[in-house]
Amino acid sequence: MSHILPSQILYLEHGDARLYAEAIQVTEARHLCWARPMLLVKGLSDAPGMRQQAITTAVVSLEGSPLELYDLCDAPDLIWPAELFQIAIDVDCFSLLVHLKLHPASEQRLNLRPFNLFVSSFWRTHAESFQSISAAPSSKL
Repeated sequence: MSHILPSQILYLEHGDARLYAEAIQVTEARHLCWARPMLLVKGLSDAPGMRQQAITTAVVSLEGSPLELYDLCDAPDLIWPAELFQIAIDVDCFSLLVHLKLHPASEQRLNLRPFNLFVSSFWRTHAESFQSISAAPSSKL
């Protein structure tokens, strides 16, 4: 796990999607990251090297890209194990967000259903990471 700092742009990958989020706070003692979702990108390739290439290509020109973008400005925050997050290339995230804001009729989707599906599927796939956090000893008063 890289050292995560507040305000860094992070991402989670699962299936054909990448969820970008801003780190709000990191609790080192519990290994948790409070993150604010910003953008969900769907339609990525299964090949890890091709994922970043597809995002970089979409940043240059989203026209003709198979990617679907979802604005997560109304999505709830996540408090998840920090080990699950990766540090993102923030220029990619911000470029795609700017595109959504400037072209709201094109790819912008304020529907939270894809976000909810991503979160529940990710959680089921990584259940052991969440169990280890909930099993952490709590301090006695």
